[in-house]
Amino acid sequence: MSDFLSDEEQLEKLKNWWEQNGTSLIVGLVLAVAVVVGWRWYDSARTSSAQAASDLYASFIATEGEARTAAATQIDDEIGGTSYQIFSLFYRARDAANEGDIEAAEAYLNEAIAIDAANLLSDVARIRLARLLQQQDKSEAALGALSGVRGIGFRAQVLELKGDIHLVRDERELAHEAYTSASAELDENEHRPLLDMKVADTANPNAS
Repeated sequence: MSDFLSDEEQLEKLKNWWEQNGTSLIVGLVLAVAVVVGWRWYDSARTSSAQAASDLYASFIATEGEARTAAATQIDDEIGGTSYQIFSLFYRARDAANEGDIEAAEAYLNEAIAIDAANLLSDVARIRLARLLQQQDKSEAALGALSGVRGIGFRAQVLELKGDIHLVRDERELAHEAYTSASAELDENEHRPLLDMKVADTANPNAS
């Protein structure tokens, strides 16, 4: 039908259509462009942020002494709450323990746990904290730390460590139960000769 309209009529129809739809069309185009540009900016910023975090952690690992302390502070300030901070806290706890500052080591591990209580890395921190507490003869606190571990993949490790704690407390029956449970958690093709020895050694709870 438009083929038979005069130029003036076609112009008038186009004008009317534009008045009705032009604004929404422009808004739609602007929004589409904004979404594309915004996503590209976000993706670029996220990539840059991840690279910066990785570089900062690598700098922390590569340094020692005051330089490492400074890098640790920068990690806490700039990428706190991330996995990188948790890993750095593991290193700081190890360094503190090696220097004999057990209190600081405990504090670092507890900080790692507090960052994300549901994170698997927090389970690693709990196990390390339990070992540290066990070495100080704080068996109750060590068992308490282990009770917070939730990751299925850590069950055998947690149970074996519980067995070690019970054995030190001369609770051989509880130790045997823990070792046996730990052995049962192992995969079919996984073998731990030392754990087998622990199971056998505590089989008789009355043995001295």
